[in-house]
Amino acid sequence: MVKVIKWDKGKKKKDWEEFRAEIRGMKYRIFPNIRWALGENFRNDKWMAATILIFAFGQYLRNLILACTDKYIVELAAAGFGNLHLIILCLLLFAGNFFFHTISIASGNYTGYTGFRRAVDHFYGLLMQKCMDTDYENNEKMENNNNLNKAREGVVATASYTPVTVRSTIQRTLELFTFSAILSVLDLRLVPIVILPSVAAYFIEHHKMLWVWNMSSHWQLYARQMDYINRAGRDFKYAKDVRIFGMQEWFEKAFSRSFKERLFWYRQQDAWEFRHNLLLVLVKCSGKFAAYIYVIWLVVHGEIGVGDFVLYFNSVMRLSSAMDVWCENISGYQWLSNNINYIRAYLETEDNTKRDEGVPVPKGACEIEFRGVSYTYFGANHPTIKNLSFTLKAGENLALVGLNGAGKTTVVKLMCGLYDPTEGEILLNGINVKEYNRKEYFGLFSAVFQDCTMLSASVAENITGQVAECMDKDRMFSCMKKAGIYEKIMSLKEKENTLFGRGIYEESVDFSGGERQKLALAKALYKDAPVLLLDEPTAALDAIAEQEMYLNYVGFSEGKSSLFISHRLASTRFCDRIILLSDGGILECGSHEELMELNGEYAKLFRIQSSYYNEGRKIENGEWA
Repeated sequence: MVKVIKWDKGKKKKDWEEFRAEIRGMKYRIFPNIRWALGENFRNDKWMAATILIFAFGQYLRNLILACTDKYIVELAAAGFGNLHLIILCLLLFAGNFFFHTISIASGNYTGYTGFRRAVDHFYGLLMQKCMDTDYENNEKMENNNNLNKAREGVVATASYTPVTVRSTIQRTLELFTFSAILSVLDLRLVPIVILPSVAAYFIEHHKMLWVWNMSSHWQLYARQMDYINRAGRDFKYAKDVRIFGMQEWFEKAFSRSFKERLFWYRQQDAWEFRHNLLLVLVKCSGKFAAYIYVIWLVVHGEIGVGDFVLYFNSVMRLSSAMDVWCENISGYQWLSNNINYIRAYLETEDNTKRDEGVPVPKGACEIEFRGVSYTYFGANHPTIKNLSFTLKAGENLALVGLNGAGKTTVVKLMCGLYDPTEGEILLNGINVKEYNRKEYFGLFSAVFQDCTMLSASVAENITGQVAECMDKDRMFSCMKKAGIYEKIMSLKEKENTLFGRGIYEESVDFSGGERQKLALAKALYKDAPVLLLDEPTAALDAIAEQEMYLNYVGFSEGKSSLFISHRLASTRFCDRIILLSDGGILECGSHEELMELNGEYAKLFRIQSSYYNEGRKIENGEWA
């Protein structure tokens, strides 16, 4: 049973205050937002502006023709078919209705299908580009993830309803002036009788939508949880765990829990909207009902003819409808503006690193210095790295070792620019790395991370990160050989063109953890950057493959600075220097021989690991005998 917090008067007041503060704090107002969204639409799709205008004027002229057609048909019926003038006029009106209806359908279909799809893809593309380009740390912050979720949910509204609302506003504005003028000929008092209830309905609708929008902050969390559970339940990488550990029940209960929380807000919204919608119907009908009664009274008493009655009756209906939709559009602009604000807010997420400016990145040898560096993860209470100082010298092979949680991977992410220090500074050739263009700075590093990721693309594309016509095939094959994966790839039917990603492509393959690490190493070697970062590159390799990698390491790190992380201390013996990290700081530093002679923590850990391979030894009472 899900327990939800009661939404009492105090909570309601607080939520309204927070919502109004959020609206006031939004950077852009309605008109600039609509202009921005239309500008993005028009730049992406030059036909969109034309289809909006064609649809708006086409529908306006069609509705005007329909109102007049009914009048003249009734008059033709009363006069008989001997009136050639009326017959020709009715035929022209039929033809005009057909023409404008046809072009409206064509332009409306383009806006609703092709144009909509292009706009959605465009806005999603903008968000994807920002997500890939923004500071790496931003993607780990809950606030930014919430903003991204709101932005993604706002894409469909922005892409679809912005052009639709704008074209509707143009159409309805023309209809307001036209049908108000027609009714004014009969009686000017009819115009406010029809319009004022729609204006009152606007404020009711606006109040309803304010509440709905205000509540979005409450259910965003549950919507995100449901989305994650849905994606994880379909994701092939979880399929083994789901079956082996019987996690189906966990998925069902987790989804049910989040859905019940979300349903709590759905029910409140339904109750809120029902009361407002009931009031809306009563208010809207009052004006039209009064106007209809007046027009009927006029025709009954002979004040107007039957044809004019039809025209005025239709005009009341068209004016009321135009005013209703016009007011809904005005209310909808605030909703659209809020959605657009979320998109623009995420696209303008502040980055602390330089992008298109900065000191030119040096060519050739690189020396990287950590000077009093501390780093605390977002939301953490204690730093992972504490006052860390060391230098990766040009051409040096440096090893980082330590127990789990010592901060080794964090050091790698700090060094290659994914994180910026909370305190202290990192220097590249004596200059703070913050002064460099961050995109160019990334280019200095080739990295193999613990979690090897493969794209659902060809093996060649995964290694080179390039399309076929831009690849250096010879270099790619050379890197595959150095990484020890060449024979495996060449044994496949499609060789380097083999597709990776089962479930995405029909004839695709999957690789073992060790093979993925070899592919990741080949990718790092292909980039051929001045600094090589290897974070547990042999964790999934078998003993023979691991030995081969150690033997080749000196070769493919030649002329580069390299940072090597491993839990297997024997693998670090070929490094020039070894740093033992403990609790985010340096515990010991030196070559393998120096650290063994020191007989400290490194030597202790080394002996423990090496004892596994000593012949004739066994464990007695939890210790090696």
